[in-house]
Amino acid sequence: MKIMLTQDWQDKHSEELASTFPDIQIQKALTREKQREIIKESEVVLGFPGNMEIDLLAKAPGLKWIQALSAGVDKITRSDYLAELKKNDVIITNVSGLHKEVIAEHTMAFILAFVKRFLDFFNHQKKRVWKRKDVDSLINKKIVIVGLGAIGREIAQKAKTFDMEVIGVKKDITENISGEDRLYPADELKEAFEDADFIVSILPLTAETEEIFGPEEFAAMPARSIFINVGRGELVQEEVLIETLKEGGIAGAALDVFAEEPLDALSPLYDMDNVIITPHVAGSFLNYYSKANEIVKENISRYLNNEALLNRVNYEKGY
Repeated sequence: MKIMLTQDWQDKHSEELASTFPDIQIQKALTREKQREIIKESEVVLGFPGNMEIDLLAKAPGLKWIQALSAGVDKITRSDYLAELKKNDVIITNVSGLHKEVIAEHTMAFILAFVKRFLDFFNHQKKRVWKRKDVDSLINKKIVIVGLGAIGREIAQKAKTFDMEVIGVKKDITENISGEDRLYPADELKEAFEDADFIVSILPLTAETEEIFGPEEFAAMPARSIFINVGRGELVQEEVLIETLKEGGIAGAALDVFAEEPLDALSPLYDMDNVIITPHVAGSFLNYYSKANEIVKENISRYLNNEALLNRVNYEKGY
């Protein structure tokens, strides 16, 4: 079985796969021309969707399976070639769940930075100023988590350890899967924001969720609330968020993802004292590829044995 690798990772990761499965052949293809050449004989594609030439994959006669090294696959599911991939019965899988702990940690770090006034104290530190400010506790603070997939559930569990009030927003509210204090359906998103201290976006990017945070949604957020986005930048109407922050409609924002990355150096978000920006690193951690390879190995084993693959993407849902 031939696998086309579109990610420039260390050879040891490919060697690990090859030693586990002697009958597979892995060929690296980092350019469009190389992918055009290798995809002709490849049954599987492995890598990050952003590095894949989706149009070439859609036309590949022998392609059976795409294994993404990311949780998000919207570069594939929102491409113009999705219908062709579906028609060809190409299976798409991801590494969902791999990032849940680290993104939850990143989210809690954002929250603690605001409630403990770290931004203010860091600015004082740079100016060599010793000045006390009122800080607060997370106990009984209300967090609204929009999206309760693996990551959202992990954020909910970590928030509960801080004795926060946890509100979840999800399509199916018949099952309370993470011990939330209350669940709201997606069509009651604005109602869920009532009295919220923190609002966390961790939805996948689909046709339904694109720009879901707009004028009405930001207007429904309490003035004291902090908006946190660790999902997808395209979920937010960025200009509306900027205007809301300027007008004091919300107290602040913590953003790891943006519609256009890198964020434009002229963006007013950089100059706002009540905004924390991180450069799309919430899901990053040391030994990422080694951990991802555990899922890849399990899926290759299942594929070779005609068993159901882990983290199979639903074409209709887009995730």
